[in-house]
Amino acid sequence: MDKKVDGSIIQRLVVCSDLRKEIIFTLYESQKSLGDIRDSLKISATTAIHALKELEKGNLTFQDKNKNYCLTNIGRIIAVKMLDFSNSAEVLKKHEKFWMEHDLSGFPEFFFDKIGSLKDSLVLKDTDTDIFKVHTNFINLLKNAKEIKGISSIYVPEFVSLFEELNHRNVDIQLVLTTEVLGKIDITVLNRIAKNKSNINLFVMDKNIKAAITVTDSVFSLGLFRMDGTYDYSNDLVSQSQQAIAMGKEIFNHYVKSSKRII
Repeated sequence: MDKKVDGSIIQRLVVCSDLRKEIIFTLYESQKSLGDIRDSLKISATTAIHALKELEKGNLTFQDKNKNYCLTNIGRIIAVKMLDFSNSAEVLKKHEKFWMEHDLSGFPEFFFDKIGSLKDSLVLKDTDTDIFKVHTNFINLLKNAKEIKGISSIYVPEFVSLFEELNHRNVDIQLVLTTEVLGKIDITVLNRIAKNKSNINLFVMDKNIKAAITVTDSVFSLGLFRMDGTYDYSNDLVSQSQQAIAMGKEIFNHYVKSSKRII
């Protein structure tokens, strides 16, 4: 297992064969006997053995003392990368129109690296019979939250009173706003928040992320600007997966580091 392997050989092994790819995925779940592999993938033993020999030559699999097939360290790393690519491709294709029609230019590179975290997401859309569907869902998302972290390049007057209401309910709120959005908030409101004991922390950033990102204890929400520079109030990508929530918090922390706390 210590022989040197050409990287292009690994690429050929995992990219050019759906069967070898499926074997890597199933062994990533757990070590398996030949019979287990045969049954789970519904293939003949001969077919499975041939594919396993190819993977073993590439230092991706091996047989342990109990004759079970396992992934090598290299095989496990390859499996993780393949699963991530598969998840990323799935979410990009699943919401193809959403990604193609919106501006992603303000996002940090790690967002694209972790976009597979949004595999279980869905895109909410306004309809002809429910033109406030996205807005109503977002309001409910906030009202049901125990903690809220948000980044916003848009100003919605209704949200100011809503956040004050949530503050009175002891919801922990942290917001990163652009200079332009901050300037639209009534100074008396800001003074009231600063004077009273508050669970609201406000940060201001010079950058324009061209998005509205919200992450709570239970959901991640992403709204984007269209290519023409207008915000799309009619579409919102949401996910309740722990991976998406973790990514949302990472994006929030990224922008907090380059922002100035004002409250």
